[in-house]
Amino acid sequence: ALALGLLAAAHALRPAARDGPQGLREAVAFLERHLPARDAGLPKSYLEENARLALAARAAHPWARRVPWPVFLNYVLPHASVDEPRDNWRGPMREAVAPLVAGAASLEEAAMAVNVGVWGAWGAPNITFRADQTPAIMSPMQVLRARYASCTGLSIFLVDALRSVGVPARLVGTPKWATAPFVGGNHDWAEVLLEGGWAFQDGGEPSPEGWNHTWFFPMPAQGQRPHSGNHSIYAASYAPAATFFPLAWDWGDESVPADDVTEAYLGPRAAS
Repeated sequence: ALALGLLAAAHALRPAARDGPQGLREAVAFLERHLPARDAGLPKSYLEENARLALAARAAHPWARRVPWPVFLNYVLPHASVDEPRDNWRGPMREAVAPLVAGAASLEEAAMAVNVGVWGAWGAPNITFRADQTPAIMSPMQVLRARYASCTGLSIFLVDALRSVGVPARLVGTPKWATAPFVGGNHDWAEVLLEGGWAFQDGGEPSPEGWNHTWFFPMPAQGQRPHSGNHSIYAASYAPAATFFPLAWDWGDESVPADDVTEAYLGPRAAS
């Protein structure tokens, strides 16, 4: 797990003036440098607006400003997680989600407030789970219009809601469970970077017990095998990473960078 405590040194060493024009230039340059090939047609104005809003969220809260700059670039700034349709989600998302974190005193408080409150933040009806909706309903605006999605769409929605207020988050999933009675089924969920490291939660199903409490942990997650292809657990990355994120709805697409994080799920995970 990548702990914020371990990253504090990196934060301390980074230049303080990352706001204003310098921060915007660096953020846009990062997006352009690692831009997925599928996004080659996006106008630069789209990337600039995304970066401006991400930096505004970073500036709005002390806990967001304490996120190390490299973590911000890869897990707050990006406009997408995998191959979902690109839409202008960050402005509407921040407008709806910001009130949920107005009283948060820490990154962890903010993350939990978003996790619990985002599903009803647009009024009735609440956003809920409905099976077999990927890839038809994946992007945040698609989810908002439908008011439902399957695990992939809900998890992308949660990741983007967290990012919209400056909380580092990423999409995580497995192409195929290896353990009965779930053999062969895929699943995606969200991870958020808290003080103790990456913590997980199912999109659309916040546990009253907090982070790291879901239906899939400890089993079937602990039945997965590191570096075993379809039976591993992957965390999506915007920047280049060690491997790729297998898309269970498009097996031929190996373009989304990812890290194999299976080993993080094989031992005990502290509850948050």
